[in-house]
Amino acid sequence: MLYLWVFPYHAQVNNPNENVRVYMTVSIVDDHTFAINRLHEQYDWGYVNDKAVRNGRLYSSKAPGTSYLGVPAYWLLTRITGRNTRPLTAAQYRAHHAPMLERTRIIYFLRLWSNVLPALVFAWFWHRFLGRYTSIPALREAVFFSTMAGSLIFAYSEMYASHSQNAICAMGALMAIETTRRRDREGYTTPAIRSWSLVPMFFAGMLGAGATMFEYPAAIATAAVALFILSMSAEKRPVFLLASMPLAAIAAKLFVRHHRPAAVAVFLLAAASYGMTLSWRSAARLVVAGIGGSVPTFLTLYYHKRCFGSPWKPGYSYLENPQFHAETSQGFFGATHFSWESGVRLWLDPAFGLMPMTVIFLAGFAGFGAMLSWRPPVEGKWKSHATWAVRGVLGLICVFVMAKCMAAIPVIRAANWQGPRIAEASWVAWMALALIALASVSLPRPTRGDAALAATMMLSCIGLSRLIGAMNNWRGGWQVGPRYLATLAPIVGLAAIAGLDAIAKGSDARRRGVTIFAGGATLHALLFSGLPSAWFPHVPTEFLSPVFEMFVPVVRSGLAPHNAGSHFFKVDAMVGMIPFFLAAIAIAIIAFRGDEKRPVSIAAHTVGVFAVFLALLAPLAAAAKYHDMGVTRFVRGIWDPRPRHEVRAYPPGPPREPRETTVQRGRAIDEAGDPTGALETYRRAAR
Repeated sequence: MLYLWVFPYHAQVNNPNENVRVYMTVSIVDDHTFAINRLHEQYDWGYVNDKAVRNGRLYSSKAPGTSYLGVPAYWLLTRITGRNTRPLTAAQYRAHHAPMLERTRIIYFLRLWSNVLPALVFAWFWHRFLGRYTSIPALREAVFFSTMAGSLIFAYSEMYASHSQNAICAMGALMAIETTRRRDREGYTTPAIRSWSLVPMFFAGMLGAGATMFEYPAAIATAAVALFILSMSAEKRPVFLLASMPLAAIAAKLFVRHHRPAAVAVFLLAAASYGMTLSWRSAARLVVAGIGGSVPTFLTLYYHKRCFGSPWKPGYSYLENPQFHAETSQGFFGATHFSWESGVRLWLDPAFGLMPMTVIFLAGFAGFGAMLSWRPPVEGKWKSHATWAVRGVLGLICVFVMAKCMAAIPVIRAANWQGPRIAEASWVAWMALALIALASVSLPRPTRGDAALAATMMLSCIGLSRLIGAMNNWRGGWQVGPRYLATLAPIVGLAAIAGLDAIAKGSDARRRGVTIFAGGATLHALLFSGLPSAWFPHVPTEFLSPVFEMFVPVVRSGLAPHNAGSHFFKVDAMVGMIPFFLAAIAIAIIAFRGDEKRPVSIAAHTVGVFAVFLALLAPLAAAAKYHDMGVTRFVRGIWDPRPRHEVRAYPPGPPREPRETTVQRGRAIDEAGDPTGALETYRRAAR
């Protein structure tokens, strides 16, 4: 209901992140080319700043996955309606041919097919998968709803963009690998289960490589998935695996330093060493995973070759926008040196950080530790003493690092993230690692502890955070949450459910405390991430507390997004949102109830959940700035659709005058003192 009921489309925003992908999809079907010149010149859809230009042709600079995925939907739309985006000829006008497809209809069907439906399919598998990591249903529901309806996954599943798609691919690959490993474990005791099933490995390879096809920075997650597949396939002679790892590192170093023949020789030696660890079963799995990964890899390299002359050159090498081109020319496509400001704010900024927007993700620190759970290798009566000694040392380290973090906060705030003292923000990273280490020796193993999976997830989190933190455009403009870290949302969600499940073990009081926190965090996520995702998934960067500074005034004004209720029943947009609100209330009831059965327990649990929700709400409400509401007034001014009472307040005016001709427009621009602009107007008309 939440995903299918709303269509948060605002034409005047002209989201370039979406438009350039629409251009490419439409060009493939209507013009049989990747070039978007015709659409860019024919339609006034707003400036698209993510274009690449080569040999006079314009292309999308984005990874091609989203545009590829939309091709079947748009092709089917043109066949059903008999319309496309090509201008009508004079004969077609005289024959009263159907007009061209409008942008709103195109974007709706592209979003529905390429983003909404894949997210719902993923949600079905995701809910089942989470159930294997906890024995407490309330925790499964809390993490599920927080991830799918209370994080940036919801926002980017409602847009024709790639951020939710690469997150689905990355997590889907991990789920496929875990399915194969579970079948291996069950195969030893259940002969009916074929432990070497190859179908999940095909999807693991395809989805792992598909993450990069949808979003270039997700190559970090693709690499982590590939390492996971390689490690699980080494089923014998582990000493050869240990030998192949340094050889592969040496080969990579030689390749970077342009010693290509030596790099190839060392790489072949590493491959031979790794091959000694394979069984027939694992070799077959590697081949099948490679076949799956070759499909999105080929499609990505083919796009690069056709448009930019080389399979290894993405569109960012040919950006048309001079400012963007200058930024991406620095370092590795804009990634220069890591900034602690970006690294910390991507995760913890109250306006858009990953964890403040979805608070349940904070349990991910405990989850990583629980999945890596270990105890000192001491036998007998000294084992308990050694464990408590290690816990004490790690606890003192956590207290020390926490004190350093608290001392760094006023320094960073006074410097406004400027100057050399910002390096003190690195204590936040050390704090996270200290908490994970402490949890690994303090928490019991969760229902499903897995060190290899946890290591892969941590590698993805650290690698992607380092890459995005080194980019000069790390903020990403108007957005819900840190959109470049959307890949990590399901990964951190899986760690969160492992942490909550481990903390809840041991007593009913701990279980109730954990479910109360999870319920309050779910309500917080629905408000702070779910509401922006459904109403206006382009939150401006000026806000410190967007819900209170922007969305509360917007909702109080009666503004709501396009929705099925207003479309089918011709009612006001806010009235049409009633089924959406009922679905959100159903989620809230699940969060309030938890796993309690008796009325008194349910009431007490509800009070606790509401108290946690208010405690999480209070700091962000106190941080809201109301003295400058200019951006909020701007958003209200461009809102689409307008409330019905505003539309009725203004009677229709006289018919519009015909649009001025190209000559008249050029002459007016010239008389205004801009001969260059007039010349550009004539040139575009001539072309």
